[in-house]
Amino acid sequence: MYTQSFNVPDGPGNPGQVADLKPVLSAQEQQLLAQAQTRFDAVIDADGKIEAKDWMPEAYRKTLVRQISQHAHSEIVGMLPEGNWISRAPSLKRKAILIAKVQDEGGHGLYLYSAAET
Repeated sequence: MYTQSFNVPDGPGNPGQVADLKPVLSAQEQQLLAQAQTRFDAVIDADGKIEAKDWMPEAYRKTLVRQISQHAHSEIVGMLPEGNWISRAPSLKRKAILIAKVQDEGGHGLYLYSAAET
């Protein structure tokens, strides 16, 4: 579901690949799409917020989900080395501190994965 792979679209630039078929839009649908793109660009230019349910170009959404998932992966991977030190901590207090840190990193990853699913 979450990938960091590089996807190259099918088409004439990739020999042996089937062309990427795009739906044919009516003039009215093209106009609505252009208006949505204009509104999106205006919000971005004004440094406004784009919410998950707001319209955004498909390439923008795909890149955003990829970046969020990369961040989530890094939070999860960041907690792994910390977990190895829990059993080696010299006192119960320090074990509790390390456990809290591992839980915190895991929680960050969980929140980011949830955001990527939205």
